[in-house]
Amino acid sequence: MPRLRQSWRRAVIATVAGTAALATALTFPLGSASGQARGIDWTAVGQAIGQPLTTEAQNVHTAEWLRTDLHEVNAGVSENPGMELNAEASFHQTGPGQAVMIGETTLRASEVNTFADRLQQGGVTITALHKHIQDETPRIWWMHYWAFGDPLKIARALHGALATTSIPLHQKPGTERPIALNTGSLDRVIGSHGENVNGVWQYHIPVSQPVTDTRAHITLPYLMEASTLLMFQPLGGQHAAVNGDFTMTADQVNPVIKALRSHGLSIVELHNHMLYEQPRLFYLHFWKTGDATTLAHDLRAALDQVHAPRG
Repeated sequence: MPRLRQSWRRAVIATVAGTAALATALTFPLGSASGQARGIDWTAVGQAIGQPLTTEAQNVHTAEWLRTDLHEVNAGVSENPGMELNAEASFHQTGPGQAVMIGETTLRASEVNTFADRLQQGGVTITALHKHIQDETPRIWWMHYWAFGDPLKIARALHGALATTSIPLHQKPGTERPIALNTGSLDRVIGSHGENVNGVWQYHIPVSQPVTDTRAHITLPYLMEASTLLMFQPLGGQHAAVNGDFTMTADQVNPVIKALRSHGLSIVELHNHMLYEQPRLFYLHFWKTGDATTLAHDLRAALDQVHAPRG
């Protein structure tokens, strides 16, 4: 998330993150939540997946590759790879020598089936295949996946699948592209602090209740599909394109749709990303361009429907 990895997933509202961190810690015996303390060599896992892992909040260990090989145009906007055109994997230890991995990859249509075959051959479960944008050229897809067990084996399996695509797997960290937006104003409206991902301003806002992975028997860290993602791509003159997904329980779906549509946002897709979570989560992707601060107010109206704190 050899890549243009950024620290964007670290931004989170502290009170919610603290609650989630406590819930996650309670799934382990006392003193076991530190990862290295119970025997997982995350350096070796990074070598197996093809790049060093980044350790983030709640002992989540991440890898990400931006799809800088793609040249996407969506609704007339040239998409920055920071708008989640990527491949990513997040690992979290669940017990001695075991971890759960959740991730997704943006794929060309010609890559989908070969990538799926390699994942399944390596024991990785496919959990979703769908689109996050609707007017893009060329056509692309997002495949979500999950695995539980030996993180070295999981990492090798994912690396093998990624090698079947044209994703640049040897990306080097680079200098952040500047954000041509009033990010302080956006932060105040959204109620959280965003981060720069390749010149895109991103927010990860945790869901308001614990989410359990019923196969791995843990409370999922917010970085592992338990947060709403908002992305602002600068278009010049304080204008932006917004995309991302609202993460919702069933009762929140239609209030969020109503709030977004009442502010003129296009609804792209409503679907699931996982198979084994409790409560069941739904993900709503959206799109709009316009004045960035106005867009932030539009999104804030929908955040209120999922009880996101205002800062």
